[in-house]
Amino acid sequence: MADSIEFFSVKRAEQSIERCDLVIFVLDAEAGILEQDKKIADRIVEARKGCLVVVNKWDLFEAAVQSAQQRARTPGGARGRRGERPRSTLAQFGQWVQEKLFFLDYAPVIFTSAQSGFHLDRLLEAVRFVASQMQQRIPTAILNRTLRDAIERRQPVSAAGARMKFYYATQVKQAPPTFLLFVNRAELSTPVYEKYLADQLRRAFGYEGCPIVLIPRSRPKTVAPKRKQGGRGSHRPK
Repeated sequence: MADSIEFFSVKRAEQSIERCDLVIFVLDAEAGILEQDKKIADRIVEARKGCLVVVNKWDLFEAAVQSAQQRARTPGGARGRRGERPRSTLAQFGQWVQEKLFFLDYAPVIFTSAQSGFHLDRLLEAVRFVASQMQQRIPTAILNRTLRDAIERRQPVSAAGARMKFYYATQVKQAPPTFLLFVNRAELSTPVYEKYLADQLRRAFGYEGCPIVLIPRSRPKTVAPKRKQGGRGSHRPK
């Protein structure tokens, strides 16, 4: 029965993800990150949706956090399993959530309480902010300058003696932010290097809460002009 409920819950969430541009992904502070939460997060990434991670019911967890803070102030501090200090601040909990959902690392984490109203105003501000980030259109000249600087700092790794050469880029979509990269050979691009370039674009232009899609495309080779047939200096085929 529990498996059936989980299946339909995830299925319904997937359908909602397909219909939206920005996902507000709500987690339960008391329950933590469950397996079905990871499945939903994975689907958000696959669908290339903007996202905000909201940890709700923070009021139920606040007492435990305050207790952990008090223990941390004592000499030696309280330590959890494997000698780790307990997470005693919102920032530490936010980092823990992003570590668990590492594939959704572009999504900001906000802690709320629907019952007490804690941070609900901040949530609404974050929704508006991420929505505006998704509508950015980067001027082509600035985009190419940023990418060239990033490529100069870290050259793509060569494969079998061949190295990917970047020519230029252009933005082709806003939600999600999608950039077409014209290169000599698209098959030389790797997910690791694309992640590096996406991180550099995020550092330059923000895009908090937005996935960045890079599409490498091989630039057509220039067609050499045909030699004139006959006349002086013409060559017959051998």
